[in-house]
Amino acid sequence: MKKKFAYLLVLVVLFSVVAAGCIGGEKTSTSTTPTTTKVETEKSQPTQTTKTTNVVIYGYGSEMITLDPSTEFSNSIVVLANVYECLVKYTPEGLKPWLATSWESNENGTVWTFHLRKGVKFHTGNEMTAEDVKWSIERTIRMGLGPAFIWDPVKKIEIVDDYTIKFYLKYPANLPLIASSAYGAYIMDSKYLSKLGDDKAIADWLNKGHDAGTGPYMIDKYDPKTEVILKKFPDYWGGWSDDQFDVAIIKIVPDASLREQMVVSGEIQITRDLPLDDIPKLKDNPNVVVDQTPSYQELYAFFNTKKPPLNNKLVRQALSYAVPYQDIVQYVLHGYGEVAKGPIPKGMFGYFEDLPTYHYDLNKAKELLAKAGYPNGGFKIVFTYTQGDEAEAKVAEIIKAEWKKLGIEVEIRPMNWEQQWALAKSDPAKAQDVFMMYWWPTYPTPYDFLFNMFHCEEEINFNLCYYCNPEFDKLIDEAVTLEGTQPEKAAELYKKAEKILIEDAPAIFFYYPDDIYVYHKSIKGFKDNPGYPQVVFFYELHKA
Repeated sequence: MKKKFAYLLVLVVLFSVVAAGCIGGEKTSTSTTPTTTKVETEKSQPTQTTKTTNVVIYGYGSEMITLDPSTEFSNSIVVLANVYECLVKYTPEGLKPWLATSWESNENGTVWTFHLRKGVKFHTGNEMTAEDVKWSIERTIRMGLGPAFIWDPVKKIEIVDDYTIKFYLKYPANLPLIASSAYGAYIMDSKYLSKLGDDKAIADWLNKGHDAGTGPYMIDKYDPKTEVILKKFPDYWGGWSDDQFDVAIIKIVPDASLREQMVVSGEIQITRDLPLDDIPKLKDNPNVVVDQTPSYQELYAFFNTKKPPLNNKLVRQALSYAVPYQDIVQYVLHGYGEVAKGPIPKGMFGYFEDLPTYHYDLNKAKELLAKAGYPNGGFKIVFTYTQGDEAEAKVAEIIKAEWKKLGIEVEIRPMNWEQQWALAKSDPAKAQDVFMMYWWPTYPTPYDFLFNMFHCEEEINFNLCYYCNPEFDKLIDEAVTLEGTQPEKAAELYKKAEKILIEDAPAIFFYYPDDIYVYHKSIKGFKDNPGYPQVVFFYELHKA
């Protein structure tokens, strides 16, 4: 069940979180003026005349990467999730039908049958059938890039009839959850794409700004550095109402302060990752709405458990008590987040409110250090974080000041991601003592967090604390096989594993940052879905 992550993912995750860490800083003086949006539609598929008043614009902070649903593993899902659809849709309230209307499994979760929605058309006009589902997933598996690992449980896919498809698994897995993934689970038009040639030819065609999806919007214009224009697909199976948007634009605006001005003026209708110290005034602004919801991100600091003195559990526990968690949330996040209660973000399956966790207690920290043989500290810690991430920098400075009270010298080293990851994956004896980074799931399962960061690894990938506890591994490896058929039992096993993890203290669990979107009063219907990071589902939006 070993997962293989694309290198690109890590770079994008960290880049995206840097954007999420807009915590004050200098403001630009650029001003904006409200404008009437006019869309020049061009190329790809035939275009109907577009009403210029029926446009919604999402101001987004970074460029697009790729448009191939089989390999996309970065921020371009903000486009793909509006153009393509999965069999199942994840929501915090539970899994919902999407291209599949229902599904069931055998008793042990090794055979899953999905019943497909009838009458669904691709943007080409072809009808979606089980052949498209089989072809799409098999292409993703065959290419083996980016998110392809999510389909590792799949042994064989069988078409029962045009609207029924069966998956045979190598081991029990929660396949409906996997089929809801924001990455690697989109269904494509096999009839159209297969005529284009091999996988590379298909990828080249897609990355020129074409699509082959079933979603409510089609790609009309694609410039990955400036904007992506999506137009309404008239034959969308979900239907349309008059107050929905005919055109949706993702406009690339890297400057957060400029995006703030634009959403207040109405030049764009929705954005995110604005300076956190500006949120209070935005909440008081009658022209905009601030939407604040828990994200599925978490900030961690990994201890080098192979290197003295951090190979001593008592030292790791002591340092975990020497963290002013609530102060960090207030100072770094301006209160827009929560202190973490373990390794799994709040709101996800596998989160437990009643886990025993560490809290700020310097006396307890000193007591544990003395018990470990370090009554006055007396050692040095090299602490690395991603250079340019203001939130991580502030956390590091707080840690340095607090651990100094224990007689511990902390050397803070900001490093670019490639450098600090390479250092951590080298000889643990020469690696940093503490490595700080964010994580969010490929699809919302606790196994994504617990396996990737804490399961025993022969070759270090993301277990950057070098933690290895066979009892912990056994619990999570069993739990993941029960998620789809016995969730209560799976939760019980995950909870036991998380208690072990907290006791062993291979990492510090800092906080869960909130997702904060700001949208103009001219739209309504927005609802953040943490299972699809940074995605605005334009079909859900309406004119206010």
